Amino acid sequence: MVGVRPCAGFTLAELLVATAVTIVALGLAASLLHPVSVAFQALPEAVDAQQRLRVAAQTLADDIMAAGAGPVSGWGGRAVPVWPAVLPCRSAGEPLGARPDGCAQHDAISLVAMPFAAPQAMVAEDLVAADGAIRVVPLSACALSHPACRFHEGSRALVADGSAAWDLVPVSAVSIDGLMLEHAGSALTRAYRAGALIGEADSSAYSLRLDPATGVSQLRRSTNGSADMPLLDHVTEMRFEYFGRAEPPAAIDDGDAFRRRASYGPLPPPAGVDDLLDAWPPGENCQFSRSDGRPRPRQAPLPVEVGGLARLPLPVLADGPWCPDDASLNRYDADLLRIRLVRITLRVQARSPAVRGLDARVFSRPGAAREAARLVPDLEVRVDAALRNR
Repeated sequence: MVGVRPCAGFTLAELLVATAVTIVALGLAASLLHPVSVAFQALPEAVDAQQRLRVAAQTLADDIMAAGAGPVSGWGGRAVPVWPAVLPCRSAGEPLGARPDGCAQHDAISLVAMPFAAPQAMVAEDLVAADGAIRVVPLSACALSHPACRFHEGSRALVADGSAAWDLVPVSAVSIDGLMLEHAGSALTRAYRAGALIGEADSSAYSLRLDPATGVSQLRRSTNGSADMPLLDHVTEMRFEYFGRAEPPAAIDDGDAFRRRASYGPLPPPAGVDDLLDAWPPGENCQFSRSDGRPRPRQAPLPVEVGGLARLPLPVLADGPWCPDDASLNRYDADLLRIRLVRITLRVQARSPAVRGLDARVFSRPGAAREAARLVPDLEVRVDAALRNR
């Protein structure tokens, strides 16, 4: 008799064991792959935030360190520039005295610089009409008709006369010989005497604003009076602190009338001499009064705090005395001339809410992430930038 061979296969117990082993293996594989998937989402966001923070800090620091650059020839070539290189507000070129809120914001800044290679000249005639053409004469052997020394149409020109008065106007046209500058559509805020300095200048303004379309906070920049444009997204905080000369200005007079100077800011007129272009009494200006015939500083000494410099809170930068005087349309606080260093604080967040958590101490705007491995905290940096030539 031939035996019957049973059918090949698995028993129920064997099938259950095999299924269990498969499930365990798949679970282990999934657990190993999960951190990789998290990394693919979190790491690019972290790198992107770092790069945006680096670009924002470097751009601001570079512009601040260039601020205050002044003329290389003429009466201002050896002196500290007598105009505000840093304004603690966003200014697109409008007269500062016309601002209803003043010029004191912790989250905005405007910067003015006269580049080393910028065309520079001297005003040839008294500027009496606020909107008239400006006739200039060269300060060096380089003719103003030469491309290297010629003013450029569409640029901005800074006019200053050493009295702390200043104007920043767009150059709308330049004559063929380079000796006549037009600034149609932008009037000077005061008269200037012949001999005042004029040179091409760069200005920039930074501020934070929410994009109304996306609700994303943006660092915005305006250059040379243009409309502000987005520079970086998801910058959640920008704050500026100011430090400057602790001692008040001093008039240095060693007996030589040609060597009289101020430690910083405008030098006062000699005793009994009145500057008819400002409202101060004879022998005085926005930084100096007179006592017993000697110039006395109007500003008070401040306590030293950082590197020999004093902290300049915003109220100090917006309470006067006003330069060139209180009635000037383009007036500014004399303490702005003390600024030597700006401390920048910047904070950025990840773009995607999927990598931002709930803790408000770490995330300016919380997101939907719950796993610790998926979180990309906000990044913050603090940078000190010293002004050039100050």
